[in-house]
Amino acid sequence: MLGARLLQRCAGTLRARAAAAPAALTTRRPYASKAVVEATDVTFEKEVLKAPRPTLVDFYADWCRPCRMLAPLLEKAVEGDGRVGLVKVNVDENQTLAADYGVMALPTVVGFRGGKPVAAFVGMRTAPGIADFIGEVVGDAGGSGGGGQA
Repeated sequence: MLGARLLQRCAGTLRARAAAAPAALTTRRPYASKAVVEATDVTFEKEVLKAPRPTLVDFYADWCRPCRMLAPLLEKAVEGDGRVGLVKVNVDENQTLAADYGVMALPTVVGFRGGKPVAAFVGMRTAPGIADFIGEVVGDAGGSGGGGQA
């Protein structure tokens, strides 16, 4: 009898958590930098494809440790450089975007210029490597090409 009540209580808790999950998935995450924007399938065109300046798109997932390690480096680089914007796309919440841009591993960072992807890298980068990647995305002749081509 006690076991059945415990199972009912646990099942009720799980149903409540599942019902609350969609609301949690749609909340915007706070970022230390005002230069960082969270994009979704709905806002990607406005935030990236029609952006007035080159944009780095960080495809990430909350559970991805390398993504969490790379994020502050990207934010600092974008703030310090000022020539590019940074848009974050959670691949768990925006699977269509991830598929559209061939994201197969995390983190994946794609640089867009004029609404088109011009360069990309997968995995971690050092701060100088990110600076080189930004140079490649904005089209600097002095950029060493630290990122790979998309």
